[in-house]
Amino acid sequence: MIETLAHPGPAPARRWAVAPCRAEPVEVLLPVAERLADSVALALAGYDGGWLVIEDAPLAALDFVIPGEDPTGAHAAWYAGPYRLGAARIVHLGLHAGRKEGGAWLHGHGSFAAPGWEGPDFGHILPFESRLAQPVRARGWGLKGARLEVSADPETHFPLFQPVALGGGREAVLVTLRPNQDLTEALEAAVAEAGIRDGRVYGLGSVVRPTLEGQPRIDSFATELLLTEAVITRGRARLAVELVTLQGTRHRGVLARGENGVCITAEVLVVAGPGMVG
Repeated sequence: MIETLAHPGPAPARRWAVAPCRAEPVEVLLPVAERLADSVALALAGYDGGWLVIEDAPLAALDFVIPGEDPTGAHAAWYAGPYRLGAARIVHLGLHAGRKEGGAWLHGHGSFAAPGWEGPDFGHILPFESRLAQPVRARGWGLKGARLEVSADPETHFPLFQPVALGGGREAVLVTLRPNQDLTEALEAAVAEAGIRDGRVYGLGSVVRPTLEGQPRIDSFATELLLTEAVITRGRARLAVELVTLQGTRHRGVLARGENGVCITAEVLVVAGPGMVG
């Protein structure tokens, strides 16, 4: 059974959104720009959006947050931080590239390192505050026919990515999931609606007091997660994740079916057929 959170706004009856698209495997060079979000947008010029993985990348400035409580009570969960590492390194980061208020935006979760740093080392990177130290290579998927755009969400009171269909392509799909439904089961239903039964899954999100297969429930009412090895086979999903808790601790494992309620959102790209990008 999932754990749930009470959100401040009304809950729409429809609990997911989907936008079919075309996904092309890419390996790109991210140039140095004033903001990480701009570096990613420049690298994906010519695409409507994308999913990228960055590994072992030096940054001139690296700022991130982890889950936290909202001291105002205006949201069911909030952020702790920011943690400002200065010159640091992305160990492994997965990110969705999209748009916000007409400009470049990204949502990325991953692991980080810096000399002498002993605090949390996994979380949600801040795309305007973080900046590359040198050009770095990234790999993933360039998207055509759909993208993620930030809009106000009345249920959670957060500005959240939502998929926008632009037309063209059906071999991939962008999916977002609303709170208080099992992430695995909801994703299966959303992808089935899009007509995909087999594929690779890429994305990130948050869950409430998660349970990983073979492990006890984690006592953290908000977590941030990154999908690490995730597939849908004959309509059934298996989602391996890495996540960080309110206390800054990291956990790895496979989401137990029926035990992991979405906290704020999950944002997922599913590419039909066997994928070539991890």
